[in-house]
Amino acid sequence: MTRRLVLTSLAPVAAGLRAFSQSPPVASDVASRESPVPAGSLDVTAWEILGQGLDDGDVERRKRAIAALGTIGPATKAVQMVEKGLQDKDTLVRQTAAASLGQMNAKVAIPHLRAALDDGPEVSFTAAKALWDLGDTSAREIFQQVIEGERKDTPGKMHSAMRDAKRRLRPTQLALMGAKEAAGVFGPASMGIDAVEEVMKESKKDSGAPGRTVAAGILAKDPDPYALTLLEWALGDTSSAVRVAVAKALGDRGNQDTIPKLAPLLTDDRHAVRYMAAASIIKLNLKKPT
Repeated sequence: MTRRLVLTSLAPVAAGLRAFSQSPPVASDVASRESPVPAGSLDVTAWEILGQGLDDGDVERRKRAIAALGTIGPATKAVQMVEKGLQDKDTLVRQTAAASLGQMNAKVAIPHLRAALDDGPEVSFTAAKALWDLGDTSAREIFQQVIEGERKDTPGKMHSAMRDAKRRLRPTQLALMGAKEAAGVFGPASMGIDAVEEVMKESKKDSGAPGRTVAAGILAKDPDPYALTLLEWALGDTSSAVRVAVAKALGDRGNQDTIPKLAPLLTDDRHAVRYMAAASIIKLNLKKPT
């Protein structure tokens, strides 16, 4: 009886092994399973499916349709469909649309992305990043404000009226940018994984930390002199993950005067901060004119 049960239980496995050992299908077999519909008709059907996804009542389906459109590139019809997502009633759908337009290299969408800067904080931040990716730096103030966070001791530049008018662009809810965005700030993959984990841990106490890590990476590429001032000031951020991001950014954006400002981080209580500060000091010293 026991032997019969064992053989019975092994029967599906044996059948699977027999099937695996058979010869692979020949080209004629594969061709017989292909759709007989002409390629042109399939193209029409594909656009219809994506259009239905955009109009679906389910938020997740609309997001997925926009994300799929984002892989097409700067094709006019695809860009127009994603631009439509900027008007969606759901915040995350609008945010997905803004991010996708940046990934698509859709320069024609720049006016629409600029309009999205007046949206809520998550969408405006994503639109600003998309604009930056497209070569438009007009929204740099958003990244500056994200780095500033809620601190009162920021280095002066913006007039208080302008600061108050744009304050809504930098609330703590910017944590919704998420770990994937934050990962792009850091260098080697292992450092990135550790740093992102640290960001997400700290976001429970400081929900603005992920947004500040992203902003630091963007300001590292900003030629505006105030970007350097702000990054050097941000070395005192309360989040260790943000300090790592800022130290890394200063390795790219800093100069010889930055080195002594990085020096205090060599005794930081977090190893990741100390390592990144050390690496940036070395990098800046290598830039020293001979």
